[in-house]
Amino acid sequence: MNRENILFAAVGLLFGYIVAFHLVVYVNQNQPVLRSAAGTAQTGLPQDHPPLPSNDVKDRQRLQSSADDAAREARQDPKNFDAQVKAGNASLDAGQAEDAIDFFTKANQLQPGDFDTLVKLGNANFEAERYDVAERWFNDALAKKPDAVDVRSDLGLTYFLRKPPQPERAVAEFRRALEYDPEHVPTLHNLTLVLAKTGDLDGAEATFARLEKLNPQNDNLAQLREEIDKSRRGAATSTNSDGGK
Repeated sequence: MNRENILFAAVGLLFGYIVAFHLVVYVNQNQPVLRSAAGTAQTGLPQDHPPLPSNDVKDRQRLQSSADDAAREARQDPKNFDAQVKAGNASLDAGQAEDAIDFFTKANQLQPGDFDTLVKLGNANFEAERYDVAERWFNDALAKKPDAVDVRSDLGLTYFLRKPPQPERAVAEFRRALEYDPEHVPTLHNLTLVLAKTGDLDGAEATFARLEKLNPQNDNLAQLREEIDKSRRGAATSTNSDGGK
């Protein structure tokens, strides 16, 4: 599943949070989670830039052409680190996560342990839904920069989205990320969702309140509010059912 298939409405949303521009995604049984800036496409635009008008066919053709050109250059110059990274970025933008993994792997072989390359390997495997592999690369990156909040937030998602999910580990990483940046919007969003899904409704409400305080006018809050209310209704139904036995 490529990034476009994971997006909440298969499009980039106008930045709704005041912190940065992020993409809302539907994954793992239509659960709306947020990828951090670490996982957004390499568009060259500022992070707070709204999405540009698009023509799907032309955009796909343009991205594919860029990926083909970059891949050709990388294969012609296999010892060129920058060419491998460029090809990996272009492949990922074109939705070719497997090709991106190959190019980033070569880049990592040329310059072992480069932080940005480790993150890119995590991102590419995340897009390929290899969450256990993405976990490994994100952890390698965090060993170099423990305060990389975007990376730690996406690491938390690898636990939440895998099958079976590991929500306790996801919550632990989200909380660690918030120790470095208490107002990191994707982490607050995802922590709210995971807490709601695991029945910690008081915790979900408290975290949601922190998001709401950051920007009470954001439309994304309504979607997250719906998830909390859905979990609350489910808990109430379960309680009533047990009481009737």
